[in-house]
Amino acid sequence: MSLLFYDDSPVFGGHEVMALAGLEAILQRSSETLLFFASHSNEKLLTRLGEISSRFPHLKIIQLPWESSRFESLRNRFLPSRIHKLADLLRTHNPSLLVAIQGNIEHSSLSLHAAKHIGLRSVSYIPVPHTNEQMGAKLGKWRDIFCHRLFTLPDAFITITDEMGKMLKLRGATSTIHIVYNGIDTTRFQSGDKNEARTQLALPLEKHLLGIVGRIEFRQKQQHLLIEAIASQKNLAAACHLVFAGDGPDAQALSALISSHQLSVTILPWCDPAPLYRALDALVIPSRYEGLPLVMLEALASGTAVFGSDRDGMKDVLPSSMRFQPDCPKSLADALSKWFNAKSPPPAEDLVHRVRNTMSLTAFGQSFHDTVQHLRQ
Repeated sequence: MSLLFYDDSPVFGGHEVMALAGLEAILQRSSETLLFFASHSNEKLLTRLGEISSRFPHLKIIQLPWESSRFESLRNRFLPSRIHKLADLLRTHNPSLLVAIQGNIEHSSLSLHAAKHIGLRSVSYIPVPHTNEQMGAKLGKWRDIFCHRLFTLPDAFITITDEMGKMLKLRGATSTIHIVYNGIDTTRFQSGDKNEARTQLALPLEKHLLGIVGRIEFRQKQQHLLIEAIASQKNLAAACHLVFAGDGPDAQALSALISSHQLSVTILPWCDPAPLYRALDALVIPSRYEGLPLVMLEALASGTAVFGSDRDGMKDVLPSSMRFQPDCPKSLADALSKWFNAKSPPPAEDLVHRVRNTMSLTAFGQSFHDTVQHLRQ
């Protein structure tokens, strides 16, 4: 019987990147046929799967004529025919284990219902078990009521940090929880000449460079907190140059906020972040919620300091001196001031060593493979 991966999300994100890395790790170690059910609407995922199947012909891809929605838990409850339809498809292929790729508990939850319906063992691979209310989702408090049962459906969970494991238990998970840290390509992310990187990116040589890399979206990523923190202290505003790399729905709002405070800022489009990490004095992650941010691991592997809000994967990895009170510009400004007064030390060698050795792609692939194979037994 084949192993089955399931992802009906219409969006391709960081969790899909890691899931595909785990998929390849399994394909490399076995010639057994592996199934992947993916939504027809997720073109980027299907393209990536096609590239993988060209290297591993024992991967069989099946397109699903549906996709999950933001109200997936309600659809599953009031449209049970959807569950029965997928259950029939699962019976046809008779997999040994279903791995549901869940960005959050609602994504791909249809597969958990269908697996439970036919007695198929399932595992949820989930990076973000936060409540919808915590994530600021529309009608989040009410959606969370309907989501509660979803945490009782999988036979096991794979998540990405100890903090996420604790959160799963708080949300009602009773099955075994396995921790598999995200992994990065440590051959790409290494320390290098700071001034050379700044010259390459046309960034100032004489300023303290602080950056945020990722989707420009205030609700989760909260780029505005860094603006407010720097603008709140004249010495920081005079000494720092901010760099925002990425794009997103709040790009115009970010530009307007920068103009209103008259700060020294560069906004870069999506680009290779490797030279940017080398150029920065520190990466800042002021997010309302995260899993285990790849940008944090990439920056640390590059020998660049990282500041993060005191929650989630940042709380698992960063020392207390590099964390600040969530949603608090003053706390961020104070942490940065203390760091500058201490002559802006780089991350501790043991932290860089931990990231490069236990959170590499190689370490991730082995851990993911071993965990999934254990769950098949």
